[in-house]
Amino acid sequence: MKRKQTTIFQCFPKFSPSTTTEEEPGQAAVLKVTENEPGATTKLPGCALCSATKSTGVLTEQRVSMSEEWVHFKIQSSDSSRSTSLASLRNKIRRHETSRAHKIAQELTEKGGLDLVGHLVRAVSETVFAETDSVFRTADYLAKMNRPFTDHDSLIELQEKNGANMGTSLHSRYSYTQSVEHIAKEMQKKIVHSIVTSSSKLSVLMDEATSISHKSAMIVNLKVSVDGATPEFLFLELVELESQRAKDIEEALLSCLDTAGFTEEWLQKNRVSFVSDGASVMLGKNSGVATRLTARYPNLFTWHCMNHRLELAVSDAVDEVQAVNHFKVFLEKIHNLYKLVIDGKVSSPKNSDTDEGLTARDSAPRGCSTSWSCSP
Repeated sequence: MKRKQTTIFQCFPKFSPSTTTEEEPGQAAVLKVTENEPGATTKLPGCALCSATKSTGVLTEQRVSMSEEWVHFKIQSSDSSRSTSLASLRNKIRRHETSRAHKIAQELTEKGGLDLVGHLVRAVSETVFAETDSVFRTADYLAKMNRPFTDHDSLIELQEKNGANMGTSLHSRYSYTQSVEHIAKEMQKKIVHSIVTSSSKLSVLMDEATSISHKSAMIVNLKVSVDGATPEFLFLELVELESQRAKDIEEALLSCLDTAGFTEEWLQKNRVSFVSDGASVMLGKNSGVATRLTARYPNLFTWHCMNHRLELAVSDAVDEVQAVNHFKVFLEKIHNLYKLVIDGKVSSPKNSDTDEGLTARDSAPRGCSTSWSCSP
C-alpha cells in the first residue's frame, strides 16, 4: 500500500498526543513519521536529516554509512508492551543521534546553506585583485616617472623580496605595456566624463607629424577646464592618417573626438576654437580643415598657433641676417668633425689619448634652426 509523509516533529519520540506524553529535551528536527492511507494505525519513524542527505558524500569515512532504516523510515520497536516499545525506540533514537553518520548528516545540512563555493570564489578573486592592483600600481609609477620598460621586472622582483604578494602573472614587458594603456584609457574616460558633465568649453589644438617610417599622424590636444579648475592642455590622441587631404583630416578628428566621448550634440554647444599651424591644408580659405569645421560649427573660432607664428618670424629674421648664417655654418662644421672623431673615422694626433672611450652619448649638440626638434 502506498505511503505518504505527514509530519516532521520538532522533538522525539512524539508520534501524536495519543501515543505518548513524554519528550526528550535537546533532540530536535530528527524524527519524521510516515503512515499508511487514512484509517490505518501503523506509523513508522525515521530520521529527516539522514533522509534528506541520503549519504555521507564528501565527508565519507571508513566504516561509516547511513542506515537504510533511518533513511527510508523503517524503524520498528518491539511489540511486547507500550512502555517496552517506547523505551526501545528511545534507545534507538539516542544511539542514532550520537552516531557518526547522523553527525555527518547534520554537518552536511549546515554547510549546505553556507554557499561555501561562493565564499571560496570570492576569496580567490580578492587575492587575484590585490595582486593585479599591486602590478598596476607599479606600472603606473614607471609611466609617471618616465622609466624604461626594462625596470618593470626589476621592481616586481624587489617588491617580492620585500614581502609583497605580486602574484605570478602580468610580469612581462608586454603585460606592462598593456597595463599602462589600460590605465591611460581609464583615466581619459574619467577626465572626458568630467568635462562632458560639467559642460566645459572646449578648444582643440591639432598638428601633423611624420614618423620615421614616413607615416602621417595627427596629434590632438585639448585646452579645457576639468572640474572647474583653470583651463589646461591635455593630450587626447595620436591618430594615424590615411591621407593628408583636408576631408580625411576632418573625418579623423571628428572620429577621434566621438571615440573619446564628445558627442556631436555636445560639440555643437561647447566647442569654442580650433588651433593649428599655418599649413594650407589646415587654414586654407577654400577647403582647409578650419573652413570645413566652421561650416559644421558656425560659432567656431579658428586660430593660427602663436608658437608656429613665432617660429616662422624668427626663422625669417635669421635668414635675413647673414652673420647668423655664417655662425650656423661654423657650428655645423664643428659638429661634423667631432662626430667623425667619435665614429673613429678621423683621429686627432695631438689628443689621441682623449679620443679613446668616446661614445655617441658624448656627441656635441647639433646647431639647428628654430624648428621643434633637431636630430643629432
